[in-house]
Amino acid sequence: MRDDETEASSSGTNKATLRTLNVLSAYISRTAPYGVTELSNDLGMTKNMAFRALTTLLEHGYTVRDADGSRYDLGYGVLWLQGAGADEELDIRAVCAPFLQRYHEATGESAFLSVIVGRNHVTIDSVEAHGVRVSHRRRGLLVPLHASPASRVLLSFLSDDEIAEYIRVASPLKRFTPTTIARADKLWDEVRKVRRQGFARGYGDHYAHANYISFPVLDVTGRPHAAITIGGPPDRLSKKRIEALLPELLRITKTLNEQTRLYPSSATVLFG
Repeated sequence: MRDDETEASSSGTNKATLRTLNVLSAYISRTAPYGVTELSNDLGMTKNMAFRALTTLLEHGYTVRDADGSRYDLGYGVLWLQGAGADEELDIRAVCAPFLQRYHEATGESAFLSVIVGRNHVTIDSVEAHGVRVSHRRRGLLVPLHASPASRVLLSFLSDDEIAEYIRVASPLKRFTPTTIARADKLWDEVRKVRRQGFARGYGDHYAHANYISFPVLDVTGRPHAAITIGGPPDRLSKKRIEALLPELLRITKTLNEQTRLYPSSATVLFG
């Protein structure tokens, strides 16, 4: 390749990188999700350029898509960037990876690791079951903090003020199935129950044909780093089987939290 071709190629790459950084900066300075059209108008770029930049950020965890895929928000990657270089920073995926495997081996079912992003949780790692598996959204999509057991575990270990603020800004609470908790008083009842027992159950409240049980991954102050969820089809992961598995699952959770409690949670919760 000639020098002038190399320079032109490098210039194009630099421009694309700059556009991607500009898109990321726009999200960091904003408290609400963007759609592609809105983003392209605000930044003065074509929709195709905005979409390519968002796709790059999505692939690396710096943005996530909402449930219908039409809008994008900051992802979990930004939360880790905020703590980059800190000696006490916890790599939650690395710490939880062997425990995801332990949950899977104890149950034979899929295990998912989720963190808070804005008003939602997003799945960032998983170990999948063999054979028939539960329907689960791919990584990078958002689930509101009232609408699944993983969400409610994460919500329950925030402060009361944060929970009240979430309910205020998220109301009316979206109902996904007939069993979704969509009333504020019922959600507060669930928060108290989850705090008391140390886990959340879900029987078709977000994914209609699946059962789940979720456990908190907590920091030194009892705030949530993440949630780990075990899920399976109801005919295999029945309520009765969940009860039989519960003592072992709680033992695994206790061992995991003995490690993660050594580190402060780095997540900043913004519900505005």
